[in-house]
Amino acid sequence: MQPGNKKVQITSSELGDLWTTYMNDSMAICMFNQFLQHIDDDEIKVILEYALKLSEEHCAFIEGLFKEENAAIPQGFNVETDVNLSAPRLYSDTFYLMYLHNMGKIGGNSFTLCLATSARKDVRDFFRKCVEHSMELFERTSSTLLSKGLFLRPPQIEMPKQVDFVQHQSFLNGWFGDRRPLNAVEIMNLFFNIERNQIGKSLVTGFSQTTTDKEVANYFVRAKEIAAKHIEIFGSALSESELPSPMTWDTMPTTSTTQTFSDKLMMFHATVLTGASVSHYGTSMGTSPRRDIGVTYNRIIQEVLLFAEDGTQIMINRSWLEQPPQAPNRSALVKKD
Repeated sequence: MQPGNKKVQITSSELGDLWTTYMNDSMAICMFNQFLQHIDDDEIKVILEYALKLSEEHCAFIEGLFKEENAAIPQGFNVETDVNLSAPRLYSDTFYLMYLHNMGKIGGNSFTLCLATSARKDVRDFFRKCVEHSMELFERTSSTLLSKGLFLRPPQIEMPKQVDFVQHQSFLNGWFGDRRPLNAVEIMNLFFNIERNQIGKSLVTGFSQTTTDKEVANYFVRAKEIAAKHIEIFGSALSESELPSPMTWDTMPTTSTTQTFSDKLMMFHATVLTGASVSHYGTSMGTSPRRDIGVTYNRIIQEVLLFAEDGTQIMINRSWLEQPPQAPNRSALVKKD
């Protein structure tokens, strides 16, 4: 092969994004296969089958690319060892739909960032398709939620009649003086953070009642309590401005206590959602000028980070934490007397 035709080496950011995508999609394949064992709504079933197909395609592409590059393929998760397909139904059809809708939104955000940090054309093409797939999943779930009357719309406020500029420092007030009403961006952040926490709460509730590991069960109970607290905090902020919080859906798990997913998979899934929470809260903090709201986000980010650290420790102690590709330890390569 001529030097000019040599394939460009994959960068660290591309490698990290591909590895993470493989881990997430291999987990999703297990989740979707189990969901498909218990589903009554044909509309939602079609969307689930579409999501499963996408995750399988993503994993197949990454496996092929890693083989070409002589790179180790992540172990990830598989249906044979990480999911019990014969377990009773754990979640409702409504939960499946909301779960897919949330995954579409998370995928759209994360894959856009992956695309923006990729240089090699085949990798860029892959992540561009992943963005398109996520948007299509979002569109399909949105349309179905709307048709079933399940789409939760953020609160409405009056349309502005004129352009205004901030005239006083009181715009930033949080604890002292008169607090201004929430602005549209702050309302949006609070509303969707409630929605995401409701989905996460339902998910980990099911995890907590089906694991046989007491420490893992306690971790999921703690996750449920944190989600409930955050829902209350965000809801109170909306109520103060006389705005409604999102309604709850029929998304709580069934009473099944049969092990449905492996503890390793459930703990990994919890870490994925925790990481997404930190990202969403950080964005919310950066776009919420009112001091009390910004400080609240900062406080709960610290809480979530400590929670994530405890979860990581559980996974390390049980040899469940698969290590991402990392740079060589140069100091370890030095021959010392």
